[in-house]
Amino acid sequence: MDTTDREPRRCDNCDADIVLGHRYCGICGQQYGLRRLTLHDIAHDMLHALVHVDRSALFLLRMLLLQPGVVARNYVQGKRKRYFGPFSFLVVVVAVASAAIALSGFHPVYSNRPNAVADFLQSHINLLVFADLPLLAAFSRLLDLRGCFNLAEHLVLAAYTSGIRVIFATLILIPLWYAFHADNVAAVALASLAVWALYFGFATSQFLPGGGVLSWVKGISAAVLAAISLQVLVTLVASMRF
Repeated sequence: MDTTDREPRRCDNCDADIVLGHRYCGICGQQYGLRRLTLHDIAHDMLHALVHVDRSALFLLRMLLLQPGVVARNYVQGKRKRYFGPFSFLVVVVAVASAAIALSGFHPVYSNRPNAVADFLQSHINLLVFADLPLLAAFSRLLDLRGCFNLAEHLVLAAYTSGIRVIFATLILIPLWYAFHADNVAAVALASLAVWALYFGFATSQFLPGGGVLSWVKGISAAVLAAISLQVLVTLVASMRF
């Protein structure tokens, strides 16, 4: 009599007992009896991460382009399983953008004279992104006069939308700079700010209850105020003598 299936089985991940006839661990959810890892398995996992319907990078990017405020609102209201976390998303995007900036030689921080602070910020552009995040969330919260969401919840909206802003800068602004270098840098920067403000207004109109033109205005105002505040801060710090 074959007793193989009657022998105790344990999960390779958490060492819990596997119920007879079940393929997955009831404690941690890992599949039982995984074979040795192969390149095929790695390729499958990478493809799954990109195209899986519930939690994929492509799904999140599409949603953040079309319904950024809906994504943020769903996340703060507890529908979090279907999305990458906003701050993990932003950290990954900023890391990729920082590498692209370093490789391209793009100069997002300018100073009229050699300056240790400006050089430092140029090499650590991620600090500017993360400095802008609380400013954007704070202005967004201040303009949310009805107090529909708290500061932490506005940070979620700021993180998701800032991730798209960084992607836009990486895919659009860096190639433009690489093609034209210093020509019309101010015009490109102003145009990118206008696009960003309109996008954040669009996201805010979906995020705040009721939506409408007023929500657009609040979002645009928050984006512009945050950008101005950050520019003033950078200018003050970069002008210091060290």
